[in-house]
Amino acid sequence: MYFVPGHHSAGPVLILNFSIRTLYDMDFRAQLLSEHSRANADLLLDHLERHPEDLTAFMEHFFGREVVEAQRAAMVVGDLGRRHPDRLIPFHLRLIEAAGQPVHPAIRRNVLRYFSEIPLALIAEEPQGHLLDLAFRVTASPADAVAMRVFAMQIVANFCTLYPELKDELRGVIENQIAEGASAGFLSRGRKILAKL
Repeated sequence: MYFVPGHHSAGPVLILNFSIRTLYDMDFRAQLLSEHSRANADLLLDHLERHPEDLTAFMEHFFGREVVEAQRAAMVVGDLGRRHPDRLIPFHLRLIEAAGQPVHPAIRRNVLRYFSEIPLALIAEEPQGHLLDLAFRVTASPADAVAMRVFAMQIVANFCTLYPELKDELRGVIENQIAEGASAGFLSRGRKILAKL
């Protein structure tokens, strides 16, 4: 469902078979707050795919300090990154910064997943150091969820192809975490990465 500025009826307006843009400019905040669902995330994702010029405005909700907005925007940004990884390139530094001090775990999870899946060629030299620092910290952090740590571990492993000198450091972190009793998910990915180092 879409929220139309200036519409005052009791319920939302259902719009069928028309481009959103031809009818109104989407109110991203209202749409994000309307509901937390896969359908709402897909609606926003569809709009951003059709209107990439709106991405900068939408990203401000992801980078903002409003927890609910940022959490729900994170699902959309994560999905957009999987479909169109190049569209997030202008935001790489801010993505890493947001993941370093997330207002909600969904921020860190979606950012790390994004960077764990994209080709290294898409990551400019400047963000690489910040990303590697974050990825090493999360890999070694038992306080973070297993999924985040697995994504972070994969990021460092990916960079080992560019910087072989990282292999010993990553191997040490993984082996230390396994020795301290890592979860099954971490153990599974850790062993696969160790076998390739």
